[in-house]
Amino acid sequence: MSRSSTEFMGTPAGLFHWIPGEMIVIARLTRIPLDDALDTVAEQIRLQLNKLLVRYQLTVDHYGTAGRWSESPVMPPVRRRAFVFGLDRKQPLIALFFHARQLDTRDGDPLPAALSYIHANVAYFAQIGLHIISAMPNWLVTAAPLFYNDGGPVAPPRPAPALDLPDSANTLPGWHLQFAPQGLSLDARAAEDVVVVVLDTAHHADRIRSAATRPELRRNWLLQRLAEDMRLEDGSFVVEYDRYTLTNDVRTGHDADQLTRYYLMPDHGLFVSGIIRDLAPRARIRLVRALNDFGGSDLYTLFAILTDLEHELVSGTIRRLVINLSLTIMPDMRRLPYLWFQERQWPTAQLLGAQHALTSLEEGLRLLFESLQAHGALIVAAAGNDSTQAVQMDLPPRPPRVPARYASTLGVSSVNSHFMPSQFANAANLPTSEAGVATFGGDSPGLLDKNGLQDAVRGVFISPTFPTGETNYNGWADWSGTSFSTAMITALGAHLMAQGWSASNIITRLSVGQEQRSDIAFGTPPDLTSLLANMIYVQQRFGI
Repeated sequence: MSRSSTEFMGTPAGLFHWIPGEMIVIARLTRIPLDDALDTVAEQIRLQLNKLLVRYQLTVDHYGTAGRWSESPVMPPVRRRAFVFGLDRKQPLIALFFHARQLDTRDGDPLPAALSYIHANVAYFAQIGLHIISAMPNWLVTAAPLFYNDGGPVAPPRPAPALDLPDSANTLPGWHLQFAPQGLSLDARAAEDVVVVVLDTAHHADRIRSAATRPELRRNWLLQRLAEDMRLEDGSFVVEYDRYTLTNDVRTGHDADQLTRYYLMPDHGLFVSGIIRDLAPRARIRLVRALNDFGGSDLYTLFAILTDLEHELVSGTIRRLVINLSLTIMPDMRRLPYLWFQERQWPTAQLLGAQHALTSLEEGLRLLFESLQAHGALIVAAAGNDSTQAVQMDLPPRPPRVPARYASTLGVSSVNSHFMPSQFANAANLPTSEAGVATFGGDSPGLLDKNGLQDAVRGVFISPTFPTGETNYNGWADWSGTSFSTAMITALGAHLMAQGWSASNIITRLSVGQEQRSDIAFGTPPDLTSLLANMIYVQQRFGI
C-alpha cells in the first residue's frame, strides 16, 4: 500500500446505526398542506409531543436548530424539516425531523428513551388528533471519523486486468456486459423512454467531463460514452451533484480481508451508472448524489430525494421511472431487537410493546417505498454484502437489508462468474416473499473466473489512484458487490418498462422466472435456494 493511501482509508472509532439525538415522526394528515403551512403543522406536532415528553425530562426541537455533538455543534444546512408523501392516499403522510434533548444532566443518547415514550403513548396522541404512524431514529444509509455503519462494497476497487486489442481508428476496446437469452426480449429502442434515477455517490459533472480528456482515459469507451451523453444536454446522462445537502459524518466500507475500513468511493455511483448505460444504451440516467464520498448518508437526504420523485411522478414530469438503490439502511432485521432493547431501562419492554416498537422503528420508511410503488415506480435495491462470515461457517446467508426486503422493491443478490452464490451475498428476499433475483456481481478478492482473472465486475473508474494506492492507468476497475448486480437488474427493468410492463409485473416475472415444472405440490423452489432468488444471466467480455 502506498503512503498516500493512508489519507483515504482508516478504522472507525465507533459503531452507530443511527445519528444520536435525531428522530423522525411519521403522522397521518387529513389533507395535503400548502407549502407555506408546513412549518405551522410541524410546530403544532412538536408542541403536542413535548406536552408528553416534558414529564420525563425530555423535549424535541425542530431539525437544524441543534448540533450533533458538543465539540463541533454544526451540521449540514437544513432547508426543509418536513416531507409530505403518500400522495396516492386519501389521507397523506408527513415525515417530520426533530432533535431529541434531555432537560436534566443525564449523559447518553436521549433518542431511545424519547422514541420509547412516544411508542407507548400512540393511543394518547390519537385521542388529541395526532395520528402517529411511526417514530424512528434517523437511520444511517450506506453503500459507512464520527459515525460508522455496516455496509458498503465487499472490498475497495482494484485495477482491472490490462488487456488490449489491435488499434482501430473507429472503435475503442474495453469491457462489456450482455444479458444471456432467457425468454425476455429487450426493448428495440434500448429503453430510451425510461428515466433511471441512481441514488449513490457521485463526481461533479465537470470532473467527469475533464476525466474523459485525460490521455490515459481517452480509450475507455464507456467513459467516453457517458461524457458524450453529458455534452448532449438532452437528459441522456445528468449528474445532480449539489441539489441535496449531505452529511459527511457517515462512512462505510471493508478491506480485502473483510475487516471494517472506510475509504473514499466517489466512483461508486459512476461505476453503477456505467453498468446501466452499457446494458440500457438509451435510458435517461439521472445520477443523484445521495451518498457522500465515503459512501454514507442518512434518512434526511433519502426522504428529500424520494418524496421529490413522488411529486414528479404525480405531476407527470416523469412517466416511467426505475430507481436504483445500491445502498442499504438499518441493521440486519435479526439483530435489530438486540440492538434496540440492549440494556433497556425505559418503558414498553413487554412483548406486545416490543413488537409495536420494532414495527414503528421502520414503518415510516416502508410506507415511503410503498408510496413510490403505488405511482408505478420500479425500485431495485441491493440485498447487501454482509454474509462472508456466515458462509465461511456453513451458515445460510444473512437476510436482505432494507429496502431490499420490502415487498414494494425488487431485492437483488449476487452470483459469481460461475453462476454460484457470491461468498458475501445476502439473500435476495425473505422466505415469506417472492420478490428477489440474483445476477452477476463478482466474488470475494482472490477468487478467480474461468480465465484466471479476478472474479469481479469491471466498470468505469476515473479517480487518479485507487483506495489502496495503485495508479489508474485506463479507467477500468474491478469491483464486487450486490450494488453492481442491482445496476444490471435496473437496466433490465428499464427495458421491460419501456415495453409497457408495470413495476409489479416486472417484479413478479423476474422473481419467478420461466414457468417451472415440479413434482412438489406446494410450490416451486427458487433457482438459487440459499439466496432465495431467481437467476438472471449476465455475461462479461472484453472486446470492441
